[in-house]
Amino acid sequence: MPDPAVPTQPTGPEPVSGAAPGRSPLPSAPAIEMPAVAGSPGRAGSAAHSPESVRAGALWGTAMWRMAGSVATQSALISAILYYFGTIRLRATFDYFGVDASALGFSVADNLIHSVNAAFQPLILAGLVALPALTLHRRIVVPVLRQAAGARRTRCIRRLSLIFRTAGVLGCLVVLAGLLDRGDIGQPLGIALPLILAASVALVGYGHLLMDRPEQPEEAAIPARLRSLVLAVLAVAGLLWATGLYAQRIGRDYALYLAANLDARPQVVLYAAERLAIAGTGVESQDLGPQAGRYRIRYWNLRLLAQRNDMLLLLPETWSPGTGPVYVIPAADTRLDLTVPPR
Repeated sequence: MPDPAVPTQPTGPEPVSGAAPGRSPLPSAPAIEMPAVAGSPGRAGSAAHSPESVRAGALWGTAMWRMAGSVATQSALISAILYYFGTIRLRATFDYFGVDASALGFSVADNLIHSVNAAFQPLILAGLVALPALTLHRRIVVPVLRQAAGARRTRCIRRLSLIFRTAGVLGCLVVLAGLLDRGDIGQPLGIALPLILAASVALVGYGHLLMDRPEQPEEAAIPARLRSLVLAVLAVAGLLWATGLYAQRIGRDYALYLAANLDARPQVVLYAAERLAIAGTGVESQDLGPQAGRYRIRYWNLRLLAQRNDMLLLLPETWSPGTGPVYVIPAADTRLDLTVPPR
């Protein structure tokens, strides 16, 4: 009898050695997946370097760079504004004594330090005014604007908007008149003129804000944005203008204080190698002779106004505006004896 044909492909699992004939073989054990080891390729490694994670890291880095750039830009802008206010204050102080402050070589740090009193007080005042106004707008005006539109409410809002815009336009006309006629209108108003400008454009902008609606068409939204930009620029210009005038007033007031309290400034005895062109009411000099050494010429009855780099600014003890000079003495080849008065 011929042998049966042997199949070329397995028809099932091979029987286990020693199994009883006639019984089904044991099922094969399921495959166990080993966890991916750190440093070896696997699912964890592929997830760490997936396109989503790479994209998230790139976005995070871009956001950090944008934040750093924004902070740097704002810091540079604030420093430039403070430098401007400090320059105005120093110039106003030394202009009172007839000295050009730019010739004294003040550094950037000096201008920033002298801008503290000139800039921080107006900024604090502006914050104390803006915070209550924003709170009233958020607590009272915003809930009213969010209510359902009614005929009576619409008329009230329109009237209130018209009042704000009319007051703002009148204020802008006053500012325009002050700019055109500085002698009779602008100078008497003084620092009030830029404050009127800032308040007027704020009223105009707030009046338009009450009437603007978020559902307005795009062709109407573009002029509204342009109007808001122009009003914001005018408001900032008015605030900078007012702060500059305030810095100028602070500098002049400090000069008046120095002139009225010269006895509080350090008393100076100046020794020079040669005679200097120092002569004035109350100033005395003496030649100490060859035995005094290099610094043989002595001057006294002087007060120290300022000392900058290689220059000394000295005043006679009896100095008054318009009657006495301010001595600008090179610090080279001189020696000073300073006596600070008791306080």
